[in-house]
Amino acid sequence: MAQASGLWRQFPHTAMTRILVTRHGEGEHNLITNVWVGRAAQAPLTALGWEQARLLGEHLAIESPPQRIICSSIGRTVDTAREINRSIGLDAIEPDDAFWELTKGSWEGTMPRVLPPDVQRELDADPFGYQYPEGESYRILWQRVAPAFDDWVARYANETILFVLHGDVIRALLYHIIRFPEDQISDWVIDPCSISEFRKEDDGRMIIVRINDTAHLQEKR
Repeated sequence: MAQASGLWRQFPHTAMTRILVTRHGEGEHNLITNVWVGRAAQAPLTALGWEQARLLGEHLAIESPPQRIICSSIGRTVDTAREINRSIGLDAIEPDDAFWELTKGSWEGTMPRVLPPDVQRELDADPFGYQYPEGESYRILWQRVAPAFDDWVARYANETILFVLHGDVIRALLYHIIRFPEDQISDWVIDPCSISEFRKEDDGRMIIVRINDTAHLQEKR
């Protein structure tokens, strides 16, 4: 016992906030491959998307249930959050308009995925700063979502928080946390209902635990 007490004094427990980030389940818009889709605010979940959300909820209920569930207020993220919460049992989820998906403006539903060469060159030259016509850039998206993310994390410090978001929003948050080179913003793969996990220590450090973990989606198949 004396040794255990000594070790506890040497390595005291420090308060930390556990942050889980997931993308909504597969949406019908994810099946469209011939044009740029973007925000697609009305796109519902597919049957697979509902199943992915169910599996994630069952996994989190066993692994470590979140005490808070924050989500984008777009329908497919709200539905994903609610399906997850069926296994968690919180009184409510907390939607936030600040986490809406990046809008690609006039490209959405019309611009072919294979871009004209001059447009592709412009996008490749500055993928973080390129602003889609009548839409946003990743820089604008980051400036929108980062303060909201920080506010929620501060509000629920020392708890376990689950954020249910969109693919581009998660990429912007990864940039906010990791600060990788801006030209790598599109390189991150974010699968539906994957788990990215971070720990915010009481000294403000953000620890990366895992990114885009999908093992739980195979557990019961």
